[in-house]
Amino acid sequence: MIPKYIAISLALFIAVGLTALFLTGGASVEGAVSPAVAEKTPNWAHAMLTQTYPYSLSLPLVFLNYEPPLPTVFGAQVYRGMSETSTALSLAGEAHIYWIRWSLSWSQVEPENVAPEAYHWDAADVSIRNATEAGLHLIVTIWGNPEWAATYHQGPIDKVDLDEFVSFVAAAVERYDGDGIEDAPGSPVVDYWELYNEPDGANRWAAEQGYGSYWGNYAVEYTQMLCAVYPVIKAANPRAKVALGGLAYDSFKDEGGSFVREFLDQVLDNGCGSCFDLMNFHYYPAFEGRWNQYGHGLSGKATFLRDKLAAHGITDKPMISTEAGWHSNDYPGWPSTPEIQSRYVVKLFVQSLASDLDIMIWWTWINPAPPYGENGLLTQSLDKKLSYDVYQVAAEKLGRTTFVEEWPAGEGVEGYHFVTRTGQSLYVLWADDDSVHAVQLPLSEAQVIDMTGNLVYTVTSGGGTITVDVGADPLYVEAVP
Repeated sequence: MIPKYIAISLALFIAVGLTALFLTGGASVEGAVSPAVAEKTPNWAHAMLTQTYPYSLSLPLVFLNYEPPLPTVFGAQVYRGMSETSTALSLAGEAHIYWIRWSLSWSQVEPENVAPEAYHWDAADVSIRNATEAGLHLIVTIWGNPEWAATYHQGPIDKVDLDEFVSFVAAAVERYDGDGIEDAPGSPVVDYWELYNEPDGANRWAAEQGYGSYWGNYAVEYTQMLCAVYPVIKAANPRAKVALGGLAYDSFKDEGGSFVREFLDQVLDNGCGSCFDLMNFHYYPAFEGRWNQYGHGLSGKATFLRDKLAAHGITDKPMISTEAGWHSNDYPGWPSTPEIQSRYVVKLFVQSLASDLDIMIWWTWINPAPPYGENGLLTQSLDKKLSYDVYQVAAEKLGRTTFVEEWPAGEGVEGYHFVTRTGQSLYVLWADDDSVHAVQLPLSEAQVIDMTGNLVYTVTSGGGTITVDVGADPLYVEAVP
């Protein structure tokens, strides 16, 4: 973005230049103007046109190299109100985070049933404005039914007509569409909207506590809701993209879990496919074993879900994941370390890029409170974790690359081939076991860089093939021009 003071200077420069051109009829003027022009030229303008001024305008050459930020897959989940003091937005920028997933609660905006002009927008306005002014792009998850509207905080709207919810959604999208009409102060822009979190949930106890979704047994009602708000969102903001609520699609009830396996099929059978733009799912490595038959980890789940959509005749939906991550502590039943969490930062974003996801949201930006594990990139006190540094490096290395192919690195190793903006090959490699594997790559010279961005060594080969030792920690192997 051009700094404000430079934009003002440029505007004045252009305005003065155009004024001079208009007043002189487009003629070249040097020390005099025609009588006809002089008659209709104000004294101050005549003086400007007939005198020589010893001033020059200097514009910074940096604009010749200015590149606006391009969308990348890299995102993170934020739950707190968004500000520098509460969520360290500047650190998000330094980490090259492009997307922030953030929740907008209906119950906080409309705690009592009132007309739209009486909605309580203040808190949301501040958070959304702060995030957009920090250069972040929002995916807003609408959730949090008020008690007067629904039995469950994240379930069917069963106490009032669905039009009440539609009115709220319409007002939210209009307020944050940046068109200058009924906008929030500063006209912040939100173009991505997600309708509820993990709507395939069906754990009544969790729903009664106010945090678990309870749409899972109500696929018809979810479809009705989504198809009611979809045209309203599009009418308010034609740029808007509507995401299906991110499906857990794991830990199924028929296995003793909380989520309804049939929910996706049911909403698609009921015509929901025409009422969202983005297919959306969540992925956690605890369920990796289920999906490896379809591909590596997150990629396997993405492949499975694409095939399921295709079976319903849907082949044109871009795909995103609004939750994926891992913890850094010894969470009960799932021991971990900061190093293991950091490995998953690289693995999940690489697999997302290989799966052609448009967006992947790391869950979470800040360590959540117990009983959740320490999944954040920052601590509760906003200190950087090892995973923050690894995320930053991953975003720098991969944010503007193009995925080429999954590289056949051999048994027990995952390998991925990318091409950088300058046309150089970049390989990302790691072992899926505790062994060290010798992997050959078709390069003459390359730098081997660890997941924290440190150069490990440079390797050369006169024969055009190098060998790299690959262990559990991901490595970046960058071709040297």
